[in-house]
Amino acid sequence: MSRKYSRDAATSTVSIQGSGNHYHACASDDYDDVGFDPSILPPPDPWIDTVVQRSVCQRDGRWFLKLLQAETDRMEGWCRQMELDQRENELPEDILEKMRTAVGSAQLLISQKFQQFRELCEENLNLSIHPRPVAADLAGFWDMLQLSIENISLKFDELHQLRANNWRPCKKESGELMFIITVKHTQKIKLDRSLESSEKQRQEARKRLMAAKRAASVRQNSATESADSIEIYIPEAQTRL
Repeated sequence: MSRKYSRDAATSTVSIQGSGNHYHACASDDYDDVGFDPSILPPPDPWIDTVVQRSVCQRDGRWFLKLLQAETDRMEGWCRQMELDQRENELPEDILEKMRTAVGSAQLLISQKFQQFRELCEENLNLSIHPRPVAADLAGFWDMLQLSIENISLKFDELHQLRANNWRPCKKESGELMFIITVKHTQKIKLDRSLESSEKQRQEARKRLMAAKRAASVRQNSATESADSIEIYIPEAQTRL
């Protein structure tokens, strides 16, 4: 009797060939959903306990759905606030255009990419779908979504700063600042320092962070594909024997 083991980050599946039985190993709180007595399961292999101990918080479809719902609620709250500000204030056209751009981008992201990711999460939780997205697929898609989320967040950040400044443009810091440092009460040093706005610094930091996340995701997916895509080549001459 042979066994095949699948080490999915979200679930672990044990298939017993020749007996006609297929068991799904899951957490104790999922046994009621599966609908069978766990005592009929074969003894677990040592690596299963190790994986369960390491994966206390499993990043499966449920986990990503919670993240997705939190981002959806946050963006919908921003959109409602912008619509309220438009009704209660007489705003110049340039600020109204910024509002329309931010709200439109958020609504488009929620209705398209967020909905697509939600469907992937639901497929991950549906054990009857073959093949179904695994946890690594969801993580890679979520990393790509972070770029769009961060770009939209920056647009709303600018609008929040405008509201805090009574809808007046925020003053930009000067490109260079001259200041004097006194050393030992006798020497004075003049220094030139270039200043960047806080918005630009924050945006660049986020871009570097997302680039690092994408690179890590690509390396992980490449390693997974290399492990799963092993083919055996049989020369044509041997197949004719």
